[in-house]
Amino acid sequence: MARLTADLWYALRSAGRYRIITAATVLTMALVIGAGTAVFSAISKLTLTPLAYPQSQELVMLWDSNRKAGKEHFPVMEGAFPILLDETRVFEGMAAFILPMPKDWLYHDKLWGTEELVSTTASTRQLFSLLRVPPILGRTFDPSEMVLNGHPRVVVLSYSFWLRHYGGSRDVIGKTLDLNQFGLRVPYVIVGVMPEGFEFPYPLAPEKPDLWVDLPYLAAEFHVSNNFLVLARLKKGIEIRQAQADVDTVAAHIRQQQATYFDNELVRVVPLQSELVRSIRPIMWVMLGAASCLLLIGCANTGNFFLARALSRQRELAIRVALGAGRAALIRQMLTESLLVAGAGGVLGSLLAHWGHRALPLIVPSSMYVPRLDSVAQDPRLSALTAAVLVVFAAAFNVLPSLRLCRPNVDEALKPAGRARAASPIRLRRGSVLLILQVGLALALLVGTTLLGESLEKLLKTNRGFQPESLLVVDVGFSNAAYTAVPHFQQVVPNLYHQFEERIKSLPGARFVAAVRAFPLEMGTQYRFKADGTGPISANFEPAQWQLVTPSFFEIMNLKLLRGRWLAETDTVNASPVAVINRSMAERYWPLTDPLGRKIRPMLRITAKDIGYTVVGVVQEQRRFGFGDEPVPTVYQAFDQVTPGHFSVVIRTVGDPHAAAGIVRSAALQMLPGQTVVGKVRTGEDIVSASTARLRATTALVSVFTFLALVLAALGVYGLFSYYTSQRTHEIGIRMSLGARRFDVVLLVCEEGMALVSVGTLLGVGLSFGVGRILRSLLYEPPPIDFLALCLATLFFLVVAVVAIYVPARRASQVDPMVVLRYE
Repeated sequence: MARLTADLWYALRSAGRYRIITAATVLTMALVIGAGTAVFSAISKLTLTPLAYPQSQELVMLWDSNRKAGKEHFPVMEGAFPILLDETRVFEGMAAFILPMPKDWLYHDKLWGTEELVSTTASTRQLFSLLRVPPILGRTFDPSEMVLNGHPRVVVLSYSFWLRHYGGSRDVIGKTLDLNQFGLRVPYVIVGVMPEGFEFPYPLAPEKPDLWVDLPYLAAEFHVSNNFLVLARLKKGIEIRQAQADVDTVAAHIRQQQATYFDNELVRVVPLQSELVRSIRPIMWVMLGAASCLLLIGCANTGNFFLARALSRQRELAIRVALGAGRAALIRQMLTESLLVAGAGGVLGSLLAHWGHRALPLIVPSSMYVPRLDSVAQDPRLSALTAAVLVVFAAAFNVLPSLRLCRPNVDEALKPAGRARAASPIRLRRGSVLLILQVGLALALLVGTTLLGESLEKLLKTNRGFQPESLLVVDVGFSNAAYTAVPHFQQVVPNLYHQFEERIKSLPGARFVAAVRAFPLEMGTQYRFKADGTGPISANFEPAQWQLVTPSFFEIMNLKLLRGRWLAETDTVNASPVAVINRSMAERYWPLTDPLGRKIRPMLRITAKDIGYTVVGVVQEQRRFGFGDEPVPTVYQAFDQVTPGHFSVVIRTVGDPHAAAGIVRSAALQMLPGQTVVGKVRTGEDIVSASTARLRATTALVSVFTFLALVLAALGVYGLFSYYTSQRTHEIGIRMSLGARRFDVVLLVCEEGMALVSVGTLLGVGLSFGVGRILRSLLYEPPPIDFLALCLATLFFLVVAVVAIYVPARRASQVDPMVVLRYE
């Protein structure tokens, strides 16, 4: 203890003598530990923490994909689910479910007689047995209780709903719960209560369900809409590749039996754990790379500081050896100093990590859902691991040089400084390689940030062409009760809408009003169409988006007519059924022929009759509003000919769209009083903000790490050059006494420093090409090589480096040569 106390006291005095190096090292370690722990803890929570189900590694999801459309992760078709359930042999069980709707959705369930929204998940009877979580009260679904067989509908309550509405009463089993579903009163019999913490399908979706209701399916009737999410559990000993092979065999059988519908369909088997991060996986890889770069820069900084400090102590160690100090004592002293500095950096880094975890949800936009982000907390193990990496690096670069210096040439080391060997140029010092490495990594991160910023600006510029600041979008629908309460309701809806449209057009701030089935267009439903005549679409039903629009929609969204005609006001239910397609659909399905005059038929019959819709026009779309994506094959049909049960009203205003929101909402509710439902009211700016959330979040997070990397790089350059120039005081004093000007001294130091920085910059330029490839999936319209981003980032970094070198160089030029020479 006496030796330890003496070593600690000496380490404190030594840290005081090397204040700049010590402060830079502590700050470096704190920043790296704080930022690195925040990211590593988040990624660990999202990817490595098991789900709260027994043997969760056996749970998988099945997704539909279309080879021709190039689309993946479609929900499995209703018609395919019963076949997969019956014919696959690698699963212990399989269940279908539907995600709960967001609470701002148009048709959200309510408790009957109230305005309280409830989150409902519909699933088949196998769901709870697959997850292996028993209820705490009652039971779950019974396979014999199929609603189609005359049994009443049953419901299972969540723990929180049970406490809120029934006070935790055990008499709840058997009671009836009435829900308002699309305006109809639907009674459910309560059969069970799930335990606290059971919230499936959360975290796949942000909504935590209040209720689980039964989801029957008709195996005998062939449905073709994509709306079933499928969960399965692998049998013991079955691996993913074996399951995929078995599913491929069944899928091939489905394609053979139903070639017209499923000719291009594949079914993928994916672990449930990986589904949690599928949408944010590119962001996670980018953040992991940024955090790793920051850790490497921190290691380089720390190693450089300790290396410079150890080499500068050759004279001190020689004196201690001459006075009888043993090698073990010197090594112990070096380790004590390393651990003291690392301890200070670790304490400060832990505080920064705590603040980083609290700041992480604030950086991510509210419109972007990241599963389990709210449960991410600081992991002490990862903090310790990050700190350990830095400590090992610091100790290695402090102790290893000391091993050689513990047996120095005492006679040479004890010579007066004036007769000692002159200091070698900075570029030849041992820390030069580490300095080059950290400069290169920091520049690569800066280039990545510049690419993301440019990409975001391009996307915003694309959306500005649609003038989002003057757009107002309102979702409108009608309750199911309206279909029975109003005779011929489907024919009445167009008249109700046109009356509403006239009221809106009379408002001073409204320029154009249009209706579309779903807005923005990327939210359109994927259906399959078949056409008469020749072409790829004539043999099989092929995927395309389906939209119902009023004629003014084309003008609002600035679509251009390539050939044929627009949809017109005369295209009513009594006129010949017509459709307009976009250029993407024409080029994909009629590459060599003219689609005008062809009749297309939807696979899912939108009307009661098998109707062919004549193609009367081809339009050219810009990139899709909000998302900036290239338009996919799309069929536009007349709103008056196939009226949807719900739709979006798009209004182009003269002034601020927020001012008209309340009036538009009130007018929409009067379309059919008591039976009209109004959902989200949002502006074009709101849609742009939501669609750019992922890119904005990535840019913000990478910008934070780039800023830290620049700080560390500048700190490393400044600290190292400040130290090295202080070691050259004698040389600089002689130069100035022989006539060198202060400008010459500054130039000398800056030349040597910029030589190293230039080499590091070349390394960073090389690394930047790899960064560009990694970020490609996140960028909007990524160029093959973005020279502008590279030049801007390089120029900015060189300015930072010049400032970091100039400060110690200028301080060195202030040396009074007479004082230096008198001291010598």
